[in-house]
Amino acid sequence: MRPLRIADDALRLQGALAAMAWQAAIVVPLRLRLLAGSLIAPRASDRGEVTRMLTEKLAAASGAVAAAALALRGSDPVRVAVAAIGPARRAVRANARRLSAR
Repeated sequence: MRPLRIADDALRLQGALAAMAWQAAIVVPLRLRLLAGSLIAPRASDRGEVTRMLTEKLAAASGAVAAAALALRGSDPVRVAVAAIGPARRAVRANARRLSAR
């Protein structure tokens, strides 16, 4: 692989990680507020959010499987990292949109 291509991929990875960190900074406080509220006055909709949080963790782990497959095929480290964070990045972005609209 050409060095310029690796540099472009690394720059995209840095951008993806920065966006993910920014979106996580939105999602975490919103979810903590929902969880705290559900401890005080439980609602059925709160139970759905807790279930969603747990199932998302399993889906995000699928990125590790994709990353392992690429690594075993000898792909470069940046592509492996992009594959590893992909599912988690999509979940964080969707959560930021959904929870900030509440």
